[in-house]
Amino acid sequence: MDTKKIRAKLLDLAVRGKLVSQDPADEPASVLLGRIREERTKLVREKKAKAPKGGESVIYLASDGSRYEKRGGGEPVCIDGEIPFEVPEGWEWARLGDVADVQLGKMLDKSKNSGTLKPYLRNANVQWGEFDLSDINEFRLADDEMPRFRLDYGDLLVCEGGVPGRCAIWNAPFAEMYYQKALHRLRCEPGYDVHYCAVVIEAFTLSHKLDHLMTGSGIKHLPASNLASALVPVPPLAEQRRIVAELDRLLALVDGVERDSADLGALRARARSKVLDLAVRGLLVPQDASDEPASALIARAAGERRALVKAGKAKAPKGGPSAIWRDPSDGAHYEKRGGGEPVRVEVPYDLPEGWAWARLLDLYSLNPKNDALDDAQAAFLPMAAIDDGFANSYHPINRPWREIRKGFTQFADGDIVFAKISPCFENGKYFIARDLPNGIGAGTTELYVLRSASNSLLAEYVFVYLESPLFVRGACKTFMGTVGQQRIKRDYIEDALVPVPPLAEQRRIVDRVEQALGLLTNL
Repeated sequence: MDTKKIRAKLLDLAVRGKLVSQDPADEPASVLLGRIREERTKLVREKKAKAPKGGESVIYLASDGSRYEKRGGGEPVCIDGEIPFEVPEGWEWARLGDVADVQLGKMLDKSKNSGTLKPYLRNANVQWGEFDLSDINEFRLADDEMPRFRLDYGDLLVCEGGVPGRCAIWNAPFAEMYYQKALHRLRCEPGYDVHYCAVVIEAFTLSHKLDHLMTGSGIKHLPASNLASALVPVPPLAEQRRIVAELDRLLALVDGVERDSADLGALRARARSKVLDLAVRGLLVPQDASDEPASALIARAAGERRALVKAGKAKAPKGGPSAIWRDPSDGAHYEKRGGGEPVRVEVPYDLPEGWAWARLLDLYSLNPKNDALDDAQAAFLPMAAIDDGFANSYHPINRPWREIRKGFTQFADGDIVFAKISPCFENGKYFIARDLPNGIGAGTTELYVLRSASNSLLAEYVFVYLESPLFVRGACKTFMGTVGQQRIKRDYIEDALVPVPPLAEQRRIVDRVEQALGLLTNL
């Protein structure tokens, strides 16, 4: 169940007047808006408020069925092109700035700001419907600035940038709080319920009805004047309150479903991780003493690799071929590389009888190259074309090899491919290449490719290993680079130890993992 879509739909129904029924006995919104204009006119006359720019706005439905806006002494202008949808009888449209005071926060400028240090809210503190108050900063305010930028109970704060339109109502958990320029403060007029106003802002943000008011080609901003000009639906006040009450009731049910889904998702993720962990420890299926031991597979793979190296079709493992064994006299593991002396090595855990540890890159080549004609058709894969969730699926685009053979990561049928950059790696953008055009392909440079030199390991078993906690947790510890652009160090791949079962057991493990993960998916 997509609770985000359900939430967006409920908000949309709320602002269209389709969530609760209308009551003919309610005072119509036109009377409410008239009262707001009268009160503002009085405040302007008493010099307690400024007159609206361009004059007072009045929006009405004319006898020709169109909506018109009249400002001050000007001529009415048809605004049908601005009206996003029709509203029920008794509702009206108004500019947001006519039903709420919209004010941008204080500019942060250490060189100019002076006065007393005061706490303030910034964009990061305002989330949807709530505040993150774990990290509150301070700025300096002069005495004459404090009344303007001080928050009152019931003020609606709206993000100007970041996620423009994200909003929450201030319920004054702090005795004193101010706000800076990344936020707008909306103070609703009597008769326009702040909770209903928040519903409108969220509904319009999620349905992109404020997008035309935003500026910037990359990072979007929502200027105060543009926000104030937004057309908003105005129901009768009694209906506003009924809408908010019904929406709160329904969204509480949606939140409950979302929590249950999150709990189930977390349980499914833990169970999945456990299945994979048991698989690579030799604890998921029983061992069979008649299976050819892994040591024989590894020795055969080493011979096949030597033959390929001699033929110029593969590179020798870095540091020379590796052999790892457990010495029964002391229970320790030792490794011998090339013509070097054996050295003691630490392994993640002990393996069952018949299994053995091996260096991943003794069994696989990392990021190999393809040999193909320039005119040959090949698969091209940007990162977005690789499904996440360890789904082992992808959606290639066919390209001539000459267009993609340079500047991209190459792969071929049978190769195991996985993302090396966060969060694509943790999100499980992995696949085993199959049925590529002419057996070849290339993709984003943010991929690692493993190519087998022998049949000693099933690609599907190695896929299980690569998505297991043993490999994933170790890889995440090596991340380097800025957050959101972190990559697995190549050294980690070069040093990675893989637990190798007998070939027959690899097949049993893969079958059992597929069965178990299938059951978890259907929970």
